[in-house]
Amino acid sequence: MESLANLPAYLMFLGTGLVVWLFGITAYLWVTPIRELEEIRKGNIAVAINFLAVSLALALPIQSVGQSTFNAGDMILWGGIGILSQILLHLIVRLFWKKLYARLTDPANEKGCIAAALALSALSLVVGMLNASALSY
Repeated sequence: MESLANLPAYLMFLGTGLVVWLFGITAYLWVTPIRELEEIRKGNIAVAINFLAVSLALALPIQSVGQSTFNAGDMILWGGIGILSQILLHLIVRLFWKKLYARLTDPANEKGCIAAALALSALSLVVGMLNASALSY
């Protein structure tokens, strides 16, 4: 029962991590040119693949900070910086690889949709992993 003394700290870090992650997901959904949740409801597998990767990529830096600190403020600050880098990645992709998001929703080209999803997923996961390693202190 002694270990239950840590339950309030666990709940605080879990709640903080979820709030930071939800903020990241909301920011991501705001900056992308497609409506991911609508596309997923319609059964768009390519968008679902990409959304899964982005969700994981946003969680990686939060997880890394959570292992490195006992301060919820650090989790908010550094998790937010990790989220900012993901958002910047997607803004850069929109700027320089303009047709990639459109390919995610092209119903006439399922292979192209999956290829675009895998390319975006790889970029998101790489940036998330690099963030997580940079935030390990």
